[in-house]
Amino acid sequence: MIDVTIFFAYNLDMPLTTKLHPFDDETAKKTPSEAGAYELLYKDTVVYIGSSGTSIRSRICNHRKRKTFAKVTAFRYRKFEWAEDALDLEGKLCKSFKRKNGGKRPRLQQRTPINRNLFDW
Repeated sequence: MIDVTIFFAYNLDMPLTTKLHPFDDETAKKTPSEAGAYELLYKDTVVYIGSSGTSIRSRICNHRKRKTFAKVTAFRYRKFEWAEDALDLEGKLCKSFKRKNGGKRPRLQQRTPINRNLFDW
């Protein structure tokens, strides 16, 4: 069987995977401990794009502990054998997001003044 997610990396109009995973401790602990790129979502909206050169699991678990990510409801990812591939896909996903959203970054990656509340959304 062919892993169809392998074709998604180079088509920026396609998501990382078709499957959304709930953003909870149990699912985070089952996430692969490999290099990869991922998106965090609030409802159906991408609010963060990231990558890990060593372990998607450790990054997702770290995000779960931070108050900034309290409203995240789901995530999706793509694992890679090489860290460089994960970083490359993260860059492509960010560029695609900005192109589709008038140059804006995902909500939790916007450069904001200290007094602006990220939770007012």
